[in-house]
Amino acid sequence: MSWWTSVDLGYLDTSNGDVAPEFDAESIQPELESVVDKIEFHRDVAQDMSELISQKHAAFKLNSFAVMHVFAGLAAKFPLVSFWIRGRGEDARDIWIREYSEGKESYAFGPPEDFEY
Repeated sequence: MSWWTSVDLGYLDTSNGDVAPEFDAESIQPELESVVDKIEFHRDVAQDMSELISQKHAAFKLNSFAVMHVFAGLAAKFPLVSFWIRGRGEDARDIWIREYSEGKESYAFGPPEDFEY
C-alpha cells in the first residue's frame, strides 16, 4: 500500500437510461468538510476531494483507505448519486475500484474487499 494515490471518479448509468445525478463540487463542499472532520482528517483532504469531484481526476498524498473512507461517507449522505472511484497507488499491485449505489458500497475490487469504514 502506498501513500501517493491517483484517483478517477465517474458516475454509474441508471437502470432506466435516465441521466444519473452527479455531485456538484461547489454545493457539496460543506458536506465534504463534515465527512472529513468526522473522520478526523486534515481539512486539506476536503480540498483534494473537491478537486477530484470537479475534475474527475486527482492525485494526492493520501492512502487508498482514506479515499475510500471519505467516499463511503459521501455515498451515505447522497444516496441518489451512484458513482465509482478507481485508484492507483505507487506499487504496481496497488489498484482498486469501488462503486456506490443507494448510499452503500455495491462493488469492490482490490485491497481489501472487506475493509470496514
